[in-house]
Amino acid sequence: MESHRITKPEKSGSSLIEVVIAVGVMAVAVPLVFGALAESGKTGMSAEAETRSAWMVPICMDEIKASREARSKYFTATTTGQVFPPASEVWALAFSPEGKPLGKVSKAEYDKGVKLVGGARVQYLATLSSTLPKTQTGPTPMLSARITLEYPSGTPASKRQKLDFYTRIP
Repeated sequence: MESHRITKPEKSGSSLIEVVIAVGVMAVAVPLVFGALAESGKTGMSAEAETRSAWMVPICMDEIKASREARSKYFTATTTGQVFPPASEVWALAFSPEGKPLGKVSKAEYDKGVKLVGGARVQYLATLSSTLPKTQTGPTPMLSARITLEYPSGTPASKRQKLDFYTRIP
């Protein structure tokens, strides 16, 4: 007669301690992953803005020059040595995601954020301003001009990322 040994199956499954540890690990890891994804999105948006600025800043400089020659498409005429924008205005241009100019933006739109101009999607805003330097050298007064590229355009002005570009112009 043969005897067969009957074995009890070992208990399978997770203990309460194992489940608590796994949940704890997930509670730490998931926010870190989402934080890293959010930061990479900001970095990508910043890199895109820096790339597009190579197209947008020259357009803004052309508008400043055109303003000096009384042929600006978007802004009031100014004279050589005159600070811009005039006290009652904001000089802000809207740009598409590809870096193409879409038009002038009013002070109210600039402050609250703008998503569309003329039916086209706006991604960037460029503000143009100048100041007189404290000391002048040479016969032609040179202004310190600043072009600030801001993104994303749909958020209020205080929450936008900003890139500043400086130059001197007559």
